[in-house]
Amino acid sequence: MELNTYETILFDVFLTNQKRAQLIDAALAETGLPSEDYPFYVIVGAEGPWTPTDLARRLEMPLTTVLFRLRRLERLGHAERKPNPEDRRSFTIGLTPAGQKLLRRARPKFRAAAEAVEAQLGAGELAELRDALVKLRAAIDAEIDDAPDGIRTRATALKGL
Repeated sequence: MELNTYETILFDVFLTNQKRAQLIDAALAETGLPSEDYPFYVIVGAEGPWTPTDLARRLEMPLTTVLFRLRRLERLGHAERKPNPEDRRSFTIGLTPAGQKLLRRARPKFRAAAEAVEAQLGAGELAELRDALVKLRAAIDAEIDDAPDGIRTRATALKGL
């Protein structure tokens, strides 16, 4: 297939991300948990509590996006803020019992979809793909680091760093 001028590895990743979202939406449909919130339930539930800044770093997301998503979980009664014992100026966020209950319902559905995709790839191809994704992230980071100051500053700010 001949490539168009817009087809790049970054465009391929974009298209793959769209398919990933469709698969997760389908897997989680009966739980009512939006696919874009699923990583928050998993990371906060499994590794939390987190400060929003540390969570933004962990997920490599803009702090503003993390705060928006966390407020959504709080409004649903699935997450709660507590004073940060290490720094009283900030807070930590953890899942409530209702949030943990939803995660327990959603996680097996997500795992089944993820494991089905991984089974189609096979162990060898899966390992190669993970290695390639690590290299791709490193290449993107290098481009951000080499970017003009305005772009680099924006990328760093978007990560909440």
